[in-house]
Amino acid sequence: MTLARHLANRELREDDEHVHAKTPPGRVYRDPAILDKEFETFFFREWLCVGREEDIPEPGDFFTRSLGGESVLVIRGEDGRARAFYNVCRHRGTRIVEEPEGKKLRSVVCKYHAWTYSTEGALVGAPHTDGLADFDRSKMALYPVRLETWNGFLWMNLDEDAPGLEETFGEFFSRFDRFRLDELRLAKRVVYEVDANWKILIENYSECYHCAPIHPDLNRLTHYMSGENDLFMSRGSTRGRTSGGFMVFSGDYTSMVWSGYTGRPPIKGMTEDDKRRVYYYVLFPNMFFSLHPDYLMIHTIYPVSPSHSRIVCDFFFDPEVMARADFDPRDAVELWDLINRQDWHVCELTQKGSSSRIWRGGRYSDEERGLHDFDKYVLERLDEG
Repeated sequence: MTLARHLANRELREDDEHVHAKTPPGRVYRDPAILDKEFETFFFREWLCVGREEDIPEPGDFFTRSLGGESVLVIRGEDGRARAFYNVCRHRGTRIVEEPEGKKLRSVVCKYHAWTYSTEGALVGAPHTDGLADFDRSKMALYPVRLETWNGFLWMNLDEDAPGLEETFGEFFSRFDRFRLDELRLAKRVVYEVDANWKILIENYSECYHCAPIHPDLNRLTHYMSGENDLFMSRGSTRGRTSGGFMVFSGDYTSMVWSGYTGRPPIKGMTEDDKRRVYYYVLFPNMFFSLHPDYLMIHTIYPVSPSHSRIVCDFFFDPEVMARADFDPRDAVELWDLINRQDWHVCELTQKGSSSRIWRGGRYSDEERGLHDFDKYVLERLDEG
């Protein structure tokens, strides 16, 4: 019996209710074999948010993303279209692009033997191949990776047969299509290196049980008992890849900033209810979507090892607001940087403590239903795989 099957059957059985369930044991967060299976089951088969259209505004602009042993090149072609390719030369398998990002490449050239590809991925140069039998350059383009967009975000999927992006996240997308998020622009990016398993980070994001003792500033602005969850990953026939809900501002606070108040206008499309809320959703497996009345915060997560993750935190604002002489995002960025670091610290402590030989799992509190939902979903999917 596999570990995933053992856990799914014994601890998080489908007929178990939250009040009976146990958390996964420590091995789930530290075993390299489990992470390898998670890469194959999730990160190589699901839609991953990898950036924004604005990250590569001009032809030849590019960035690379690493995941497990894979590297993917995302580049805008001369035709204006963004595409993604495995970062692998068709000649000897050499990784082509070493830089994490760059501007206005005219072509993609392998440093080893100078095989050259267009920004659309076509092989346009291969020295000393004219005498080869059955060598068809048109069939030697870079290996493509599926790339789709929603509201300005770029999503890749290494699985050629996976359902489309809209089919995967359609229920979530329909809730937020009313906002022109594609028009928002990046004001600040913060990258964190965290010594914790990727699932511990999502578990932490999925509950506010910890908010009162860990985040006094956050809890002052949105009390940890406010709001509700309205999407779940593992619930019956509606199993999806999104979970989360919203929290409500305390008193007359209007924004998640130090003072609780801001002179910035709300994002276009906000209703009166929206102006009182912060929306928090996990788009499995690598995005945290946090929509505030006046800005959008996005975390994207990349597992590096069983006990280390890289997190990119981006802050987006209305460009008209950003053009104002008095625009300053620090009231939001610095507050969230503090909250983020508080989270990463307790996640690192959890990584250390759950690695103890004595810890074999615990019990969920009444305030950790979203966390239980996530764990159940992950373990069932691993079992199916």
